[in-house]
Amino acid sequence: MSVLIIAGLDSSTGAGLARDLAVMADHGITARVAATAVTAQDATGGCIIHPVPAAMVAAQIRAAGPVRAANLGMLTNASIVEAIAAALPNVPFVLDPVLATSAGVPLMDAAGRAAMITRLIPRAALITPNLPEAVILTGLAPDTGLDSIAAAFFALGAKAVLLKGGHASGPEAVDWLLRPDGDPLRLAALRKPGTRRGTGCTLASAIAARLARGDDLATACAEAKHYLNGWW
Repeated sequence: MSVLIIAGLDSSTGAGLARDLAVMADHGITARVAATAVTAQDATGGCIIHPVPAAMVAAQIRAAGPVRAANLGMLTNASIVEAIAAALPNVPFVLDPVLATSAGVPLMDAAGRAAMITRLIPRAALITPNLPEAVILTGLAPDTGLDSIAAAFFALGAKAVLLKGGHASGPEAVDWLLRPDGDPLRLAALRKPGTRRGTGCTLASAIAARLARGDDLATACAEAKHYLNGWW
């Protein structure tokens, strides 16, 4: 079985397409890829971004062949988002709304965010924002309660949201699976010391892999969280 990965290329392989490919290999999944950008990132936090033309992104998607699921990461700009929305096959997909590097370098412009909100969020089986991304996408304050965050995403058309707690504090890293038709599902693991690039990519790719293998959404998220904890 195959999963389509749509993301940017990080030359360090710490995140993006290379990280996603490693996750798919760990899950016994054949990966198909569509590159949205080439980036050069260094240890100081610097980042140079070269977007792939939107028509080429669409051509890669069409040439990838049949897949069971998809995982969307760095999308860069509105023209690429529009091309993806038009070319994406009708399969469940995970949308990891990558807005900036770990060092804070923007990876998507404002027009791209607006296009992602209208064209992709309502179609995604799951979106996986961290807390800063949730604030940007919903326009809510950082200290907004879980119910209000969920309501704001559902108002945007989201079918399900995995709100990641890596940017919070406390002994546990707690993610919340939010769905309109059920209570929030708490997914927790002991918080690891320090930081590591690629955690968001790893989690989203693992969820897409589990969906391709037939897991329901709650099981896919729980198993992906367990996988991420072991990878770290």
